[in-house]
Amino acid sequence: MKKIFVLILISIIFLSCSSKTQSALENIIDNFSFNNTISNSTEIIIKLYDSEETGRKTSNIEHFTPKKEFKATNKKQFESFNNIFSNAEKTGYCCCPTAIYSIHFMNKKETLDLFYVDTIESKDKIRIYEAGFQYSYIVEKKKWKNFLDEIDNRH
Repeated sequence: MKKIFVLILISIIFLSCSSKTQSALENIIDNFSFNNTISNSTEIIIKLYDSEETGRKTSNIEHFTPKKEFKATNKKQFESFNNIFSNAEKTGYCCCPTAIYSIHFMNKKETLDLFYVDTIESKDKIRIYEAGFQYSYIVEKKKWKNFLDEIDNRH
């Protein structure tokens, strides 16, 4: 019995030190946190900024005046937002992206989380990244544009 317990304990320690296991665990936690934020949101506010005005900042662009604002407020729009992430690539820490959009996940008037979007880095992909740069999602630029067209308040 004692040998089995020691063997299990050593296995747990070994697996927790494995970078693959740790990376998989971090992915699960990040995805759960992101999906939980979305599911607890009553509104998603997306703000577009002028990169020349913001100076190609990576974050903290909220004190600039946005050029345009988009709002997702109903179930269909939230489903469309989630569809952006089908076939998305999740990455780890990202250094030095350019914040063009900010995404505010709101529950009533409370901000649940904040993400930024870099549309400059790639021709056909965008990076949606966590405000602390700890992880990001690489998604198709076309999906992003289609989503913004769908929720555009001018339609």
